[in-house]
Amino acid sequence: MARRDLILGLAAGYHAGDLRPFAASLRASGFAGRCVLFVSASTTGADSLAGFGIEAVPFERPAHQAHVPYNAWRYFLYRDFLRANPKFGRVLLTDVRDVVFQADPFSFGWPEGFCAMLEDPSATVGSCAHTAHWVRGHLGQEALADLAAFPLSCSGVSLASALLMLAYLERLCARLLPFTPGPRMAGYDQGVHNLVLRRDPPGPVHFFGNDGPVLTLGSKPDDPAVAADGLALNDAGMPAILVHQYDRKPELFARIRKRYA
Repeated sequence: MARRDLILGLAAGYHAGDLRPFAASLRASGFAGRCVLFVSASTTGADSLAGFGIEAVPFERPAHQAHVPYNAWRYFLYRDFLRANPKFGRVLLTDVRDVVFQADPFSFGWPEGFCAMLEDPSATVGSCAHTAHWVRGHLGQEALADLAAFPLSCSGVSLASALLMLAYLERLCARLLPFTPGPRMAGYDQGVHNLVLRRDPPGPVHFFGNDGPVLTLGSKPDDPAVAADGLALNDAGMPAILVHQYDRKPELFARIRKRYA
């Protein structure tokens, strides 16, 4: 019997309008697995998620870890969930507020191994000012020099088997702490993500660019093409299965939010 696929995400400080495009598009995609979103007390509208078949799990950071940004803390929640619930097939880790599904995310022919997403081909770890700052601030200048030339992988969307995903999360969490707060360090998990994939991968890593199933828009200089039916097209001219960081493109953002209002 095939094991169920799983989606894990976190919603902290969001409102119903932030959650609805993710939830409604996932339901419309035909996804038949299990989706669990960890939600903070500051998130409003989480009670609506059940209507979309999504489980909302309340969480709080322990007092001694309240300085750890939510972007990083989510991985400890995911790790602990998979430790306690290992019997899944494939696992998708995904951002929530800026993600919309255009098809079932597991309908793509994902290869065996850890599937990571690249940003625009112009972006490297060193050329992305944010990621370079995060790597330098948390891992040090030597780590930045080591990673600078690699194409930039976005930490917001990843997919692997449950076993491989847990191995990735163990590696990631081991390097996320201790954390010393600093200016503009809220996304430092992305620096650690790139380090793990390049220097301590949990298994074979397959990188997918914007010509693949996930369209990552943060570093993309131009707006994506849109088909007559309203679906955003990847760099190969095909509808992307998942669109990430759509809020970086004002016209696309307005279109998606209006569609799911």
